[in-house]
Amino acid sequence: MTEELSNDQIDELLTSEIFGHLACVDGQKPYIIPLAFVFYGNSIYGQTTEGKKIDILRRNPNVCFQVQRQTDHWKSVLCHGTFDELDFERLEQTEASMIVELLTMRLGAIQQDVGISVPFGFTGRAAPLSVNEKKSTLFRILISEKTGRQFSAVT
Repeated sequence: MTEELSNDQIDELLTSEIFGHLACVDGQKPYIIPLAFVFYGNSIYGQTTEGKKIDILRRNPNVCFQVQRQTDHWKSVLCHGTFDELDFERLEQTEASMIVELLTMRLGAIQQDVGISVPFGFTGRAAPLSVNEKKSTLFRILISEKTGRQFSAVT
């Protein structure tokens, strides 16, 4: 049986999962990438390095983010929103430090298993580092709509 998730169930799934998929559009061509993320407030926070996805997101900030959990049943959440690149110089230091700390804890816990580097440092203040000579970028998805569904086998 398929049913809608409540807002609390949606937030629980977004809070507990580490990976999701970020979808954006390059002109007419969809582009989807896996993303390690943190859900905080009503935003999804992530990081990446300069490259194709950042170029696409800068041109068209409208995105869709999907996360799922598969056990004896499945749950899936879709979030529609807007990409917002975060400039460390413009962020309040407490906000930048909090976001970087959350992402660093999340990425640090999985970096050995999936080969993700923690691309931020704390030299007196939170700051991006370079990974493979590419500048690290911190961003958030400002969520405008969240929906979720789950399937449970009827017994």
